[in-house]
Amino acid sequence: MKREKTKHKGIYKVGDTYYITYYVGSKKYEKAVGQRLSMALKEKMERESKGRRGNYEVIERQEKTTFKELVKLYKKEGDGKKFILQFVPTYLKHFGDWRLSQITRKDLFKFRDELKGTPKQRGGDEVTDSTVNRAMAGLRRLFNFAISREYMEDSPFPKTPKSGLFYSDQKGLRNFFTEEQMEKIIEASPEWLKPMILTAYYTGLRQGELLGLRWEWIDLKEGIIYLPSTKTMKDLTGKGQKVVMQRELIELFESLIKRSEWVFYRTDGNPYTRDHVYGPFKKVLKSLGIDPGKYAWKEIRHTTASLMHRKGVPTLAIKDQLRHSNISTTVDFYIGSDISYQREQIEKLALNSGKIVGKEVSSKNAQEAYA
Repeated sequence: MKREKTKHKGIYKVGDTYYITYYVGSKKYEKAVGQRLSMALKEKMERESKGRRGNYEVIERQEKTTFKELVKLYKKEGDGKKFILQFVPTYLKHFGDWRLSQITRKDLFKFRDELKGTPKQRGGDEVTDSTVNRAMAGLRRLFNFAISREYMEDSPFPKTPKSGLFYSDQKGLRNFFTEEQMEKIIEASPEWLKPMILTAYYTGLRQGELLGLRWEWIDLKEGIIYLPSTKTMKDLTGKGQKVVMQRELIELFESLIKRSEWVFYRTDGNPYTRDHVYGPFKKVLKSLGIDPGKYAWKEIRHTTASLMHRKGVPTLAIKDQLRHSNISTTVDFYIGSDISYQREQIEKLALNSGKIVGKEVSSKNAQEAYA
């Protein structure tokens, strides 16, 4: 695209984006800023000021370092968060050879929209808002890592949560299986799959946690599973996050044959993967008339929380079992969607035999009253 000059020295426009040029020592650099001229003017003044103060090294690294090089550095020195690493191919496809100084807020919105419109690998539907939000959170974490290692001065992510870059949380919309459906699912499943479904249901473990479960993490005597790494809560003890086991699950584990370090393993001793479980589980759902497009393995975890809620378990206990860092997550996404339960509760307001303050009211009298 053609460069458009402005009346301000060192500031030009390409399409809707303003760029600035500035010097660090004797070296000339350029940087994409945004869609407002005022932002470009402010950025140019700050760059020149930092250059005069001798803050050369960070600026130079930001100008030279590509996003691909940042990812490589993160894999070597970062904290290796799974929610970041799983999106690395997607990040690289969009930002791979870009210099860190080129990435603007506008580019983040464009990346978000492209990711949202990308068809799922196993279906034609677009990815969910929550998946996009996880990808954006991982990208933000990468830029914060770059700042901590002095490869960037500032993150292109807005500091306000009301920027519109992240999709709004859709509360209370999670599906879950009824108790009757769970019984039918277990009964219809192949023998090798039944222990995994039961374990997922009894514990609320995520699928990745379940498939990676090792015997060394399980204390059958105490009835506790210790997870050395978890998606949400940090482990302050060093022993692992606790998942309490009930009696039926302890008995199930005691009955399993231990021929591998993994609890659930194939004939070669290696653990099952998501691909091994995905198709068979969907097939079971379809055989029972449950829409496999709306329900998947993750609904088992939602079922654990929702049925605990229906059986009168306190919300705090559900939060602890699912290991949520915030109780609002438990309320908004795991027990807030139970419409049938809410209907049962509101029915408790019904008046016995239609009596109000000792006076019986018939539908006929009511009709006459409003006639």
